Amino acid sequence: MDRVETIAKYAAMMANLEYSIGEEPKIFMVQEDHCYATATGADFSNITESDIEDLTYYDVIEGEVLEELPEMEALVIAQPPYLGICIAANREIPAVLDDMAQIIGQRVCIVAHEKKAIAHALSKAAGVMTKDGYVITCGRNLYEAYVAMTVLEKNAEVTLKAAVLGGAKEISSFDAKLMREVYKKKYSKAEKEHKDECEG
Repeated sequence: MDRVETIAKYAAMMANLEYSIGEEPKIFMVQEDHCYATATGADFSNITESDIEDLTYYDVIEGEVLEELPEMEALVIAQPPYLGICIAANREIPAVLDDMAQIIGQRVCIVAHEKKAIAHALSKAAGVMTKDGYVITCGRNLYEAYVAMTVLEKNAEVTLKAAVLGGAKEISSFDAKLMREVYKKKYSKAEKEHKDECEG
C-alpha cells in the first residue's frame, strides 16, 4: 500500500471504533524523509489523497516531535472518552493491563501541548495526554500508533471503572519495564516487519 492507502486504512479503523475519537483526530506518518498528515476536518471514514498534506517544511509540533523520535514513524492524535475523563481530572494513567505495559509502558502522563514536553514523554512511553484534551500515541509504523491508542483507551476505561471497586492493581515498575523490553525486542519486531511488508 502507498501512503494514501495506509493512512486511509487506519483512519477508517479509527472512525469505525465503537467510541468517539473526537472532532479533530489527526494522523502523522513519516515516509521517505517526508512528514505527511491528515488535513484538519478530514473525514476519517473516507480519506482521499486531497485529505493528506505534506508538512515536511512546515513548523508543526507533531512533525517536529517525530524528528526527535528517530525510531518512530507515526503519530495518532485523538480524543477518546475515557482518556478525556482522565485529562479533565488531571489523572495520569498507570498500566493495569499487560497490553499497556507491553505496548506503551508503565505510565502515561499529562503535559502541555509543546514539542519539548511531548517528545520527552514519548521517549519514555508510547503515549502521552495533553492538557488541551488530546492523547498522542506513537509507533514505528501506523499500525503500532493505532494499537497504542486503542490499548491506552481500554486501560483508562478499566482504571476508571475499577475505582468504584477499590481500584485496579497497578503493574509494578519492574514488571512493566520487563514486559516492555521483551515486547520491543521480540514480539513487536516480527509484527513490525510483517506490517511493513504488507503496507509497503
